[in-house]
This record gives sequence, structure tokens and C-alpha cells, in this order.
Amino acid sequence: MISDLRKILPLRLQIPTLFLFVMWLFFQAYQPWQSIDQDLLLGTGSFNDVTGLSDWQREQGRVHWSDDTGFIAMKSASRLRYKLPVFAGDLLLCSGRIRTEDLQPGAQKWDAARILVYFEDQHGRINWSHPHNVGYESGTSDWQLFTTVIDVPSEALRGWVELAHYGRSGIASFDDISVSPAVWKKTYTHWQMFFGMLWAAMMMWLILNSFLWQKPWGKALMATGLLIIVGVTLPPATMFQVASSGVKFSQTVIDTAEEVFPGKQQLSQVSPEPELTEELAKELTGESSKPAPSNGQKKLVSVKAQQTAIKNTMPPKVESSTAFSAKDVQKMGHMVLFALLGGIAYYGFFMVTKHYLLVYSLALFAFSTEVLQLVIDGRLFGFFDLVLDLVGIAIGAVAALVISHIRQPA
Repeated sequence: MISDLRKILPLRLQIPTLFLFVMWLFFQAYQPWQSIDQDLLLGTGSFNDVTGLSDWQREQGRVHWSDDTGFIAMKSASRLRYKLPVFAGDLLLCSGRIRTEDLQPGAQKWDAARILVYFEDQHGRINWSHPHNVGYESGTSDWQLFTTVIDVPSEALRGWVELAHYGRSGIASFDDISVSPAVWKKTYTHWQMFFGMLWAAMMMWLILNSFLWQKPWGKALMATGLLIIVGVTLPPATMFQVASSGVKFSQTVIDTAEEVFPGKQQLSQVSPEPELTEELAKELTGESSKPAPSNGQKKLVSVKAQQTAIKNTMPPKVESSTAFSAKDVQKMGHMVLFALLGGIAYYGFFMVTKHYLLVYSLALFAFSTEVLQLVIDGRLFGFFDLVLDLVGIAIGAVAALVISHIRQPA
């Protein structure tokens, strides 16, 4: 089968395929970090002794433990967390095992059995755009080990490791939870530079070998590919900030549209807020039936009465019927760029390139962008993201073929 594949694929595609596969295998086996100190949970994450659970705080739901099993189990809407001593700038090596039984996830795929490490600033606010996910699992699965590193942000005052069942049903079990200070291996930077430079050299060789800039639609294809590469190489925090700005813009557009075309929202509107007077406040607080005070002893309206009056007379807040998260905007933007890439490639090269080579080249580029993230701090290779990339390419290709068919002379 491999020999047949080599016969139909040109050398310029065989070499990148082999390189990307080797690069992906290397980073699957290579662990770029190492622990440098004892477990910050002091061994309580093994759940071998019930006394260890006293250091964990139950935030919601019920947690089940027995000395026969040595692990904890939760039903839906249950949370357990442990306070971490943190120092800004530290790197934390976080790991834990998850087992699930008939667990149905919520609206998002991470609304499931989940391990996360997050941080609060001096005002108690949590920056969810900072990497915080250790691992999550749903459905029915045996014990799965999840390991990742999370850096402590500069504004962190306290940290938490949380075990949660965010799914709709089923059982989530957790064991062998560990959080310890770590450092990047000295060799990791060298491997990052080595594979990153080889990846860039491979892309330049492909572009020079194909003379894309000399072909119709070639420059547009190169510009779209460059935008995609910039997107996957941005640090996660920067990417989330960009996506959050997109969320705010999208919500503004949606709210404006609902104001112009209110539809059902108009039915939920009430009359404008009436002016708060002393008589109205007394009526709302039940004081209107009392005898009027004498002159010079007129009773002042209390702060509580004013608050009650305002609360009862304000119109209900009308929320937008559509809501997007930063993650949704990030995924949609990624799909749009790949749809644009697929559309340009098919519209400009479908008639002059073999169909299977065009499909393979686009799929290989999508795979290469996921492999590239293995050398970017805070980024990971994602099979789900790769599927989204391929779906975007397919959507763009179909749209291009439809446009080309319409533009053909009768």
C-alpha cells in the first residue's frame, strides 16, 4: 500500500508527509517538562485515606468515597476543590486520572468529568482565558491519565485544583491527582527551534517548488495560508483576547439587530421606570396606611424602602437570544479561514491540478498546522480541531465548485 502511495504522490508531497509524521511521533514520546519539588497536594490526591479528604472543599453536590475503592466518585453537578499555594511565574505539572460511566456531556464538550487548575487575583476574579484545563472525559471509559503543564499568571493571589462533574448524567470518578512545581527541560527549547525551523523550511521549499506566486489565485492562496499560520502560532492568551473582542463585537451586532427588529422581545418590554417619590416608596413598603406625621417630624424614606421601590419598578432586563463564547468565535474564525483556503484552491486550481493531489495537499496543510502547534508554548495537537479544519476546507471547496458551475457559459 505504501509503495502504491509513493507511485501516485510526487516527491514534493512525500517528503513533507514523512517529516510531519516523524515530528508528530517525536512529540508524542517526548515529555518537555520535569517535576522539581514535592506534590503541592501533599499526597491527598491519591484518596487512600478518608482523612485526606478533609483538606478538600466540597463546593456543590455529593462526593462518594470508600476505603474499598480508594478513589472518589461524583454524580452530576458536583464539585470538589483544593487550595494551592502559588507563586507568580511558576510552572505547575498537573496530572490526574478520570473514569466515566454513562456520562452525558453538557452544551460544550468540556462540560463533562473534568480536572482543572485556575487562579484568582486579589479581587477574587478568575481569568478563564488563561490555560486552566488538565483533562476531561465523557461517555463510558476506563481510567484515562491526563497530564499537562500550566504556568501561574503574574496576577495570581491564590490557586485551585478542581474536580468536577459538569455533565448532565452518569458517574465521574477521579484518582491520583497531583500538582507539583516543574521546569521546562533545557533540551525542549532546542527541539522547538529545530523542528520549527525545519517546518518553516519545508513550507518555503513547497512554495518555491510550486511557483505559487506566478499562478492565478496563487497570491491569494498564500495570503490565506499565512493568516492561518499566524493564528495557530499566537500564544493562547493573545488568541483568547482576540476571540473575546470578537465576542463583544458579535454581541453588539446581535443586540443592535434585536433593537431594530425586536420581534418577540417587544412583547416583554414594560413601561418606563416611574419616578421614585416618597409616597410611592411608602406605598411599596406598606407605610401608606399609617397616620401622617406631624409637621417638623416628617418621616424620611429609608434606604431599604428606596431599594425595594427601585427593584420593583425597573423593567426586566432583556438579554440577547444568542450568545457566543470566546472559544466558539475562535473555532468559527478558524473554520472560516480554512473554508476560504479550500474555496480559493478549488476555484483557482481545480481545472489545472489532479483532483486527488489537490485534496491531499489541502489535508496535509491542515495536518501541518496542527503539528506546528506542538512547538508553541501552551498549544496542543487536536484531532477535533483537525476535523474542523477539514470540514472548513470541504465547505469552501463545495462553494467554489458551485460558483464555477454558475459562472460557466450556457
